[in-house]
Amino acid sequence: MTTRPDTAAPVSQTGPRTSAPAFGRLVRAEFRRLAARRFTRVALGLSLIGYLIAVALLWNTHSRTTPADIAQATAQRDQLIVQFTAETEQCRKSAANEQEALNCGSPPTPEQFPIDQFLSTQPFPPSGVEDFAMAVGVATAMLAFLLAATFIGAEWSSKNLIAWLFWEPRRLRVMAAKLLAVLSSVLVLAMLAQLVWFGTAKVLLHYRGLPVSSLGPQAEHFWSHVVNAQIRAALLVLITALIGFSLASLMRNSAAALGVAFVYFAVVENVIRALNPDLQPYLFTTNIAAWIVSSGITVYGKQVFNPVEGYVMAKEIHISNVHGGVMLLVFAGVVTLVSLAVFARRDLS
Repeated sequence: MTTRPDTAAPVSQTGPRTSAPAFGRLVRAEFRRLAARRFTRVALGLSLIGYLIAVALLWNTHSRTTPADIAQATAQRDQLIVQFTAETEQCRKSAANEQEALNCGSPPTPEQFPIDQFLSTQPFPPSGVEDFAMAVGVATAMLAFLLAATFIGAEWSSKNLIAWLFWEPRRLRVMAAKLLAVLSSVLVLAMLAQLVWFGTAKVLLHYRGLPVSSLGPQAEHFWSHVVNAQIRAALLVLITALIGFSLASLMRNSAAALGVAFVYFAVVENVIRALNPDLQPYLFTTNIAAWIVSSGITVYGKQVFNPVEGYVMAKEIHISNVHGGVMLLVFAGVVTLVSLAVFARRDLS
């Protein structure tokens, strides 16, 4: 009997002479199945269309300012200042006493009315590059959740997962191949999405935006900060894909996984925030924001007496990138381990 180089030893020495596929063949098969799914192609197509629409809106709603635009905006600003100044003077003249005159306020200054507020179309600001990179990361993470949940959910619904176990009875090996294929695919997708946005942002800033040098001293490290934010946003897909895959595997149904996610995000987290705001550092969405936002975020807990300020105020709680990342790993790790443990011992008959 000849042995194929990419197959492992027979599973059973006493049973039929069938050979379990090597792990590499399992993973390649899962890649092909994932790419061939109609839902995968439709979801990617719709995502691409949504991205193009968003970029078109950004293109049409922003433009570089010309000297004529600046002159027109300055004239409008000055006209408004003159009008407010006249109204203030009229108010002071009609005041019956000094207190009423003080209530009229003071004439406005040009510093109170920035020129960009009077431009008909705003230039695309460099600060928007990182914000939209995080938006792309969150959108990709949601897509990864859907792809992972529907992938394993369809395997359960069609009984393909049980059929696989006739050729490879080692359950965790089968599940590891599926997880590796899903996680690798969504990570490549996320990195590609961030790469496309990086190029799009360059084009927007060049033709429709302000130069990076307009940021002043922050311009030196601008692109490095953007790339760091993009890497954090791209890695988020691993967390959401793991959770989507594990929830759908636990319940053998992708719709059930989506329902659990909806109830958690729409109900559970809001109830916890209302009952005890101090628990926000342990909520999933809070830690997503803490992970992708540069330098983390600050949330507000219960009202406490501040001896420095001398009054009661909400307690400030800073959540760092590291805290957010660790908590997301804990969420994904717990759900994944429970899912694998149940799958390893579940009665599939």
